[in-house]
Amino acid sequence: MSEQRVVLITGASSGIGYQTALAFSAHGDLVVGTGRDQERLAALAEHVDLALTMDVTDSVSVQAACAAVLGRYGRVDVLVLNAGQGHFAGTMETSPEEIAELMDVNLLGAHRVTQQVLPAMLKAKSGVILPVSSVAGLRAYPRHGAYCASKHALIGWAEALRCELLGSGVDVSVICPPAVDTPFFVNAGYMTFKEDHEGLELMSAEQVGAYIVEAARERPRIRVLGARARLLEGLNRVAPGALEWIRRKSGKIGV
Repeated sequence: MSEQRVVLITGASSGIGYQTALAFSAHGDLVVGTGRDQERLAALAEHVDLALTMDVTDSVSVQAACAAVLGRYGRVDVLVLNAGQGHFAGTMETSPEEIAELMDVNLLGAHRVTQQVLPAMLKAKSGVILPVSSVAGLRAYPRHGAYCASKHALIGWAEALRCELLGSGVDVSVICPPAVDTPFFVNAGYMTFKEDHEGLELMSAEQVGAYIVEAARERPRIRVLGARARLLEGLNRVAPGALEWIRRKSGKIGV
C-alpha cells in the first residue's frame, strides 16, 4: 500500500462529513474528523485516527485544531471543507444577520481553515483541497437565497484559489452534491422537503463520501454529483429560461 494520506475533514460529526470520514478511513487513510458536537465526535473517534473539536467560525479554535493536526502528523494531504449549514426562508423573511451567519460558516469557515493548512501543503508541494459546495452554488432555488449566496460565494472563492495555486502541486476540486438524505433540510427549517418532492430519489451521504474520495484522487476542477443534477445544471447554463418555465408550469419550487 502507498503511504497513508492525512485527511482533515470539517463538519465530520454527522451527515456527509461523517460518511466521508468513514470512506477515507476504509481506504486506509489517517483521518482527522472535526466538529462541534462532543457526543457525535466521541462516536466518530471509534472509526477514525483522530476526532477533534473545531468550530470553523472561531479563529482561535481553528488555529488550535489545525496546529494540533500539523503537530501530530506534520502534514495534511487532503483537506475536505465540509462544515456548513442551511437556511430556508424567503428574502423578506431573512435578516441580514442570518445571511451573515451562513456566510460565516459556509464561506469564512472554509477560508479560516485553509489559511491554517495551506502553508504546509505549499511547503510539501502536494495536496488537494475539496470544498463541499452544492448544486445550489451553481443555480438558484426559491426560498434558499442565503444558502445559495453562500455556496455561490464558496465556488467563486475556490475557483480563485485554484488559479492562485496553479503549478504549486496543490489542487482545488469543488464538490457539488444535489439534495442528500440527511437532516439538512429539517435543520434548515424546511420541514416538508420530502413531501414537496415526492418521488425524488435523494442521494445518500455514503454516496457523496465515495465521490469525495474519488475526487481526491482524480482532482477535477468541479464535480456535480448525480445525473439529474448534471442535467439540470447544464440546462440552467444553456437555457435558464427553460427552468423558469418548468417552475411556473409545475408550481414546484425545488426544480
